[in-house]
Amino acid sequence: MIIAKGMLEILEMANSREPKTFNDFTKISISGRKVSSATVSKRLSELTSFSAIEYIVHISKAGRRVVAYRTTEKGKKILNLGTTLEKLVLSKR
Repeated sequence: MIIAKGMLEILEMANSREPKTFNDFTKISISGRKVSSATVSKRLSELTSFSAIEYIVHISKAGRRVVAYRTTEKGKKILNLGTTLEKLVLSKR
């Protein structure tokens, strides 16, 4: 497999206007099955190490530290490439 399970879905979700939290990513489903928390954690770590996403730390209204993620320019390129590859593979089936 070229792209690991959940990677494109996380990049896509993180590509929205508002940064997304870990809990947002745990709502991702692939083929009707939720992506496990362990997989989300691993993918976030991998994508951060590739500089495809970046994390942002801010303080909530309740005074709690909140970590959120958003797609970087490099991540947007990976997302576009991954989406194109996925379409090619699906069209060959």
